[in-house]
Amino acid sequence: MAWRIDTAIIRGELDNTERGRLQVRLEIVGRQEPLFLDLSGDAWRDVAGSRLTFVNRNPEPQPVAMILPSIQCGVVGDITASRKVKVFTVPENEWREAYRQGHIDEIPTEWRNSLYIEWFTAGQGRCVIESADFEIVVSEHAWEMDEDEEAAQKMANMHTMREYLGDIIQRRESSSGEGDDENNHDLTEEQWEEQLKASDRITDASMEAHDKYSEDDDNEEKIAFVMGWDHLIEDMADDQEGVMPSENDSEEKKRRREWADQMNAACETVASEDWKEEENEEQHPLKEAAQEFVVRLLREMNGAGLNELRAESPDHPLDRFMSNAMKISGKLAGALSSRRMDVDDGTGYLLAITKRCLNWANEALSALNDLDAIEEHAVHRPHFESWRAELFKLREGVTDLRNELRKE
Repeated sequence: MAWRIDTAIIRGELDNTERGRLQVRLEIVGRQEPLFLDLSGDAWRDVAGSRLTFVNRNPEPQPVAMILPSIQCGVVGDITASRKVKVFTVPENEWREAYRQGHIDEIPTEWRNSLYIEWFTAGQGRCVIESADFEIVVSEHAWEMDEDEEAAQKMANMHTMREYLGDIIQRRESSSGEGDDENNHDLTEEQWEEQLKASDRITDASMEAHDKYSEDDDNEEKIAFVMGWDHLIEDMADDQEGVMPSENDSEEKKRRREWADQMNAACETVASEDWKEEENEEQHPLKEAAQEFVVRLLREMNGAGLNELRAESPDHPLDRFMSNAMKISGKLAGALSSRRMDVDDGTGYLLAITKRCLNWANEALSALNDLDAIEEHAVHRPHFESWRAELFKLREGVTDLRNELRKE
């Protein structure tokens, strides 16, 4: 995901008075020297041609802001002081409390203009500053950008985003479908692992695209474009024009339509496929143990008041522990369902999934060790010890399953 450093900024200055070049100076909490950005390209019309200064009255340290290079050269992304964002209209302590209690949807919000500075570099990838809380002053414009120039700049920014996400996905250029694995049940553990890694990269890229464009009116088209899903853009255009699939469509277009239909059908059922069973279906004991473990964790965390820690800090060791435990349970649910095993994806798939589960178990144990080192959580150590013992049992079960699969 993008590097975000908005809370660590004390003050900054953006200079786009020279066409085709944008420079930024940022003072950061904890850094003696400011950050300098020298970027090619221009901001949107509201900022292009001007100098813009901004001040953060409540800066807070951010570890990520301490490791960025002091001088960065790259390409502009979307830069504007009029990006619309939804913000809470109540004090922070009120919406945080509502978040902890699960009532965040009841908190009133309003739309405000936000400063949005996005840039891309070869070393750091995508970086973003976004805040509706900065005090902003914009100078008179040294030159004016017209609507056509702004549209061209926005399209260039989308191409930059597309290239950036393409590097994350590492997509293979293929229009014929050659090289697709038709017999997935014959894949080895290593081949399945490569497919799972590719799936992870696509998921990461998709989340970043949704994070940026989800509030835009034409978000579906933008997300499809930056993700490289050109066939979806064609289908959207056909739908808008009332064009129905015909016999004259190319075989490639027909294949893409069928793929999209299959993906839509899969998305509608994937959640229930992972967790729900037929009434008369017998669950795999390891799958059942993993699900019971997560249910127990949720119950005990709620009873001990530990859920508040997860809400206040997404990077808290408790959140890392819980997220890894849930990954184990969720993936085992999908891999060990009788429906999945009836289809028989082969031992390669199960070995790849269980290998990941072992990694997540080790990360969860590491998070528990970090929790033990926090003195203020000493009162909860009996819970931690019990969870650790249960996690060891679960990890042993996964190891035993892997040994059984290798003997087959």
